[in-house]
Amino acid sequence: MYGLIGKGMEMAEDNGKDNDQGKGQRRREQIGIKKIESKRRYAKEATLTVDMGEVSDGRAVDLIKVIAEKVGVDKILAVRPKQNRLYEVTLTNEEICDDLVDGLEMKGEKCEVKKLQEREYVVSFMHLPAYLEDSNITDKLEGWGVTPTSGIRRRYYSGTEIEDGTRFVRVKFPKEVVSLPYSTRFETAEGTQHFRIIHNRQVKTCRLCMNPEHILKDCPEFRCYKCEQQGHFARDCREVKCPDCLEFLDKCQCWTGSEGEQEEEQREVGGQMQDEMAETQMEEQQEATAENTESNRDDKQSSECGGEEEAEKMEEGTRTSVVEVGHKRTEQIEVENRKRDSESEEDSDTCEWRKRQKAEKKG
Repeated sequence: MYGLIGKGMEMAEDNGKDNDQGKGQRRREQIGIKKIESKRRYAKEATLTVDMGEVSDGRAVDLIKVIAEKVGVDKILAVRPKQNRLYEVTLTNEEICDDLVDGLEMKGEKCEVKKLQEREYVVSFMHLPAYLEDSNITDKLEGWGVTPTSGIRRRYYSGTEIEDGTRFVRVKFPKEVVSLPYSTRFETAEGTQHFRIIHNRQVKTCRLCMNPEHILKDCPEFRCYKCEQQGHFARDCREVKCPDCLEFLDKCQCWTGSEGEQEEEQREVGGQMQDEMAETQMEEQQEATAENTESNRDDKQSSECGGEEEAEKMEEGTRTSVVEVGHKRTEQIEVENRKRDSESEEDSDTCEWRKRQKAEKKG
């Protein structure tokens, strides 16, 4: 008896363990499902409607197989049956839908494929001046490459017919345009002003080229509208202007004429350059001839000067020799005169001595 009770208790414990394990497994599976669902993104823009009315015995499994062959089974999120053999297929993103809208072929039959909803958003232009024409908004939208699919409407304060300035319109986006810019400018009575733009799934994008990878100040197409140069806004423009016409140098016509005038000027300048070159060559030749003539004249003059210098030197030598001879002759005459004077003195002394001798003898 007790043995049976013990076995029953053991069996109950085992069943309890199995139940606990089963609950844990189910809980883990639920957690895994939630994790998978949290990673998925469902969008009506990425949903297609497939008409299988012409396909006999067509099932959802056949549709999944055909779609998986074209885009891969991992791109299919859901296939929902509808009435009249229609199926609603949700994919991972809108770009894949573009690969299927041309239609699917199943069991030799063509299946029509349509997008559940085109990429249409309600775009709001916030707090515009009431006097601003709707055509200004339409021009902006067409310039961005999107198409308005409804008329432009105005928003009113609740319970009144007083506008708050905001206008909204339904717009169809092509696949090339991801988003509209956060703001745009309009010309108002007070000058140029920027106004906010809002729509669903909006991302930051360049308001010039509509590229979401950069903003306006980093856009390679961005140019200052005054000088048409890159890298700065018009309010920061520091480009040099012509002092005569006050236009920027790239727009100035003071120094450049038309193409015909420029060609004529170029031809005239070319002719003038050729004439100047010819005149320069002639002048160089004349200068070379004159230099040769002058050099010859200088040679003759130098030779003549050399002869004159030699004659002068000879004359100077002659004069020098004559002077020297004259000096020598004068010195000889002086010597002779001194000798004569000394001899005469001696003679006079001798005469006086003889006279004294004679006088002494007489006495």
